[in-house]
Amino acid sequence: MKSIIISLIFLLGLSSPFPVFALQDNEKSTEDVLKNIDAIQAVAIANQWKWSKKEITSYVNSHEVVFKFPDKKITRIPLPEDKMVVAVAPYVKRTHK
Repeated sequence: MKSIIISLIFLLGLSSPFPVFALQDNEKSTEDVLKNIDAIQAVAIANQWKWSKKEITSYVNSHEVVFKFPDKKITRIPLPEDKMVVAVAPYVKRTHK
């Protein structure tokens, strides 16, 4: 059972950045990439930018995906009212402590 869960997390991690590459264009600024996208795309972008654009902070709360830029600008992408985001920690033998 643990191997199935780990495999699922691994596959989700691999599949989430692929739609982002289609969204990004060298001519677009990082703020322009966030225009006219839904919350699922915003989460995928936040996951990619965590590693590639460390100067941009992002998080998800119960209502929206939030991006904070170095120039103090904030972009918010609302979550659908009938859905929620659940984070799963990939710990097998220990917790956050």
